[in-house]
Amino acid sequence: MKSIFTISLIAVSFLTNGQTAEQREVIKSSMNQNIVRQTNNELKNLTAEKEQRIEAFLKNNPEKQKSFIKDGKIYSLYNVTKEGKPIYITTKDIPQSNNSKATSLYSGGSIGVNITGTSMVGGVWDGGQVNANHESLVGQATMQSGQSVNSAIGNDHQQAVTGIMVGKNTNNARGIAYGATTQNYDWDNDLTEMNDFANSGFLISNHSYGYANDNTTPVWTFGAYDSQSKAWDQLLKTKPFYLPFVAGGNEQQSSGNSGAGGFDIMTGSSSSKNTVTVGAINSDNSMSDYSNWGPTDDGRIKPDLVTLGTSIDVPLYANNTGYTGNVSSSSGTSYATPAAAAGALLLQQYYYSLNNSYMKASMLKALLLHSADDDASNNGPDSKFGWGILNLEKAANIIKQNSTTNGTAKMLMISSNPTNDGTNELVNNFIFGAMGVKGSLCWVDDEGIEQTLGDGVNNTTNRMVYNFSMKLEQTTPALSAFPYNNLSVTTPGTPAIAGNEWFQSANNYIQANLSGTTDNANGKVIIRKSITSPPAVREMALIITGLNTNNLGISDLDKNQNIVFFDKLSNKIKLISNTGKTIKNYQIYSIDGKLISSGNANSTEIEFNHQNKNIFILNYEIDNQTFNLKFITY
Repeated sequence: MKSIFTISLIAVSFLTNGQTAEQREVIKSSMNQNIVRQTNNELKNLTAEKEQRIEAFLKNNPEKQKSFIKDGKIYSLYNVTKEGKPIYITTKDIPQSNNSKATSLYSGGSIGVNITGTSMVGGVWDGGQVNANHESLVGQATMQSGQSVNSAIGNDHQQAVTGIMVGKNTNNARGIAYGATTQNYDWDNDLTEMNDFANSGFLISNHSYGYANDNTTPVWTFGAYDSQSKAWDQLLKTKPFYLPFVAGGNEQQSSGNSGAGGFDIMTGSSSSKNTVTVGAINSDNSMSDYSNWGPTDDGRIKPDLVTLGTSIDVPLYANNTGYTGNVSSSSGTSYATPAAAAGALLLQQYYYSLNNSYMKASMLKALLLHSADDDASNNGPDSKFGWGILNLEKAANIIKQNSTTNGTAKMLMISSNPTNDGTNELVNNFIFGAMGVKGSLCWVDDEGIEQTLGDGVNNTTNRMVYNFSMKLEQTTPALSAFPYNNLSVTTPGTPAIAGNEWFQSANNYIQANLSGTTDNANGKVIIRKSITSPPAVREMALIITGLNTNNLGISDLDKNQNIVFFDKLSNKIKLISNTGKTIKNYQIYSIDGKLISSGNANSTEIEFNHQNKNIFILNYEIDNQTFNLKFITY
């Protein structure tokens, strides 16, 4: 067994090439083109309406400028509310490799691979131009056509963000994914350009800008799910593989929501459900004195995670060999966010090397939040650190364990749902280990109900559309755990606590932790769907860690001791039942979510003769209960 495992690790080093045009075509082909066209039209209409409001505002207020410099930052008029109020955006200004543990994926790192982002492509939207002639970015970055926003401050910011993501291995300013490249855009027309970027099959983008969050920002928008939050979710609900990373902002000490004490400052895209909102910490993992804190008005946990953003050495725009050095002024959530986005590129490259497919956005987000380290002051999520501190080594180890036959972690895309009655259950069975079990569930949600001025300040109405709940359960001795509750915008300094019943968390990422588990005990992840959710199926990503190494891909040990497994010798899925049960309806999906086979077996066996080694997901029904099995063909 040891020699086989060693060979598999050696093989990985030859399979670490990044995303190719053919792979992007696979992602494109997985999208529903009718929905893609509909979304394109909707975004064009939203953009046109926004531009009309901006044009009318500037015409009626000739003393106002569309863009200007204030306090050393570039400001741009991004939108005008329906009430005629201007919304300005501004920038959110390699120890990062060590802090995020990206080095674990490099040659000589603990994961045993050489992952640097080779051939991976990230998108960068920011407030100016990029200088691709800088020594750290030659061949790494390309400014796209038609990008006209140009100023010294905005250019420096775009340069810094890009360097953090993909800067070459020169001096101390090496980027996190220094083998990757970027397509660069200014921040005008970001949504329509992001739509095209995602439709082309790309996976990750970075957005180190957001509302000014000063006294020009209406107080009701702080923490609100406004038109901008909604528009981003409207885009992302149709892009299953695309995940943007958004800076949480730097107005902790100086926001226009001064009465909130640094909390309740998430606005616009940083309040959306389907992005990853990133905060910034210092080199000792302490909270910075500038990073914005959540939560959202409806109690969703923001930021999602944090990573190092203080005193980062970055390349300068106007000097082809110049860098800022590790100075305190070179700090911000702007600098933390591209580190997280680049880390996501590394994880996607590593995942593909083992699975021949990329993670969907829901799985990638679940992985990043599941593997984040708790901050020193609190276990579990809070309004400052979100779900914790980025840890790419732990994330990569989950990928590694998931791809090992007897691994301690499982990553499953679940393509069936319980009935939306709040009581019907989808059950996934596992063998628990002795060190505790953690489970995460994540899905891409539809756009919610938009908050407006008329809703007042801190309207707590939930903005979720699909709402799932989860329970971890050990059979003997009996133990159970529900996910963490939401936070409260009225008491934002209080950390989230574990719930004690179904549907206490209204978030599209939920996490439960079960301590005191018994080695080799039968365990379950039970999922329910709320009665308020649409009846249509919404795919979910499930991650569970802390499993026993005897978890050999046998899916179910239910109360009647039915066992389902894939028999590699006969190329059959088989059911062993003590009570004469049979498999009824079933669907077999590829790891990237494509339906391969389906039917009503009404038998204890399903033939599945597949020529190539690959990973598949079986959804099947016994006695009107739905179960899942992840199996590998050889």
